[in-house]
Amino acid sequence: MAQRVTELSTEPKPPKALTSAMTLLSGRVVCASSLSRRRALQGFLMGTAGLALTPLAMGQVEIPPGQIRLMFNENPYGPSPKALAEVAKILPKTAYYPGAIEDDLMGLFMARHQLDHEQVFLASGSNEGLQATMMAFGKRGKVISPALTYSDHLHYAERLGVELTRVPLRDDMAIDLEAMARVVDDSVSLIYLCNPNNPTGMAIDGDELRSFCRDISSKVPILIDEAYNELTDDPERDNMVDLVREGENVLVTRTFSKIFGMAGMRVGYGMARPDIIENTFKHIMAWPNGVGLTAAYHSYIDQDFIKFSRDKVREGRAMVQKTLADVGLTPVPSQTNFVFVDAGRDAMTIRRAMAEEGVLINAGYKEYPHYLRISMGKLEDLKTFDRVFKRVMART
Repeated sequence: MAQRVTELSTEPKPPKALTSAMTLLSGRVVCASSLSRRRALQGFLMGTAGLALTPLAMGQVEIPPGQIRLMFNENPYGPSPKALAEVAKILPKTAYYPGAIEDDLMGLFMARHQLDHEQVFLASGSNEGLQATMMAFGKRGKVISPALTYSDHLHYAERLGVELTRVPLRDDMAIDLEAMARVVDDSVSLIYLCNPNNPTGMAIDGDELRSFCRDISSKVPILIDEAYNELTDDPERDNMVDLVREGENVLVTRTFSKIFGMAGMRVGYGMARPDIIENTFKHIMAWPNGVGLTAAYHSYIDQDFIKFSRDKVREGRAMVQKTLADVGLTPVPSQTNFVFVDAGRDAMTIRRAMAEEGVLINAGYKEYPHYLRISMGKLEDLKTFDRVFKRVMART
């Protein structure tokens, strides 16, 4: 049975007394107001002397020495060195709006996915594409999504007056496609799926999802968030771009924030049939970021870096899974750069204790108060995580 949930996000909200992310500063934890990823970043990394963002930082956060950030599913090995070298060349030209690089990048997507120009759009991170889709389709009726999933754009839709129906996960934490299909009726205007799902890390079987989409998209558009596709065991089998080529009623979004390690540059794209692109692109507001587009272009063709990132993520994930196993915990099966695990006790208590020792992880999922989400960091950071986590679990 579907349930309506209005306060559930993968970037969870702590209790009012602690409406904050925890900032580690000289061994102290400082509270800073936080209701979103952006505010959480500021809450973790700003707030006292020496950590404020400066104009020279170009809007990027500065991580304090000794702090380990394993909470935003970033790739700390990025961006690609080749991409950074190309960015350095264009920085003197950033007084001007971006030019041909936009079409060049679109050309890569078109060639890679065998699509026409009218089937692709660029966005300022995939989140802008997700939000634009909410604006294009959400106000026509209800939006259906899993009860536990990435939700920034869903909260955005709620603020626009869109009605959401959240369908609970299965007992094994997988997205329940059968239950979602049962709640589709004439009042539904859009279905949202994140595959692999965030925060669980579980991927829907590609053939199962493809069958669902072919059946249900004849009744309602389906938005598929493939932010983590390149990290899955079989990216080609698990992606739904072939449905776009076939003209199905689906829209697929991708991002450069994950495997490409470009979270601070804000580049994403979407793929769909031309009428869906036209409706969605009307709501894309941001001007393309020339620096980000340049980095995206050269990252996309840097196969060595993509393989390096994927290998490091998998090595790091195995390290985290071993740490969890050492303390008797079994995480949800993940095909992403994070793991989701039932800690068997209040997860926010663990999160705070970890932050006091300089390791930032995620917790506070409303319907899952014992669950932690741990992102992959550099391997040396995960060794520190191992020591700190075992120490914290022994005393909490």
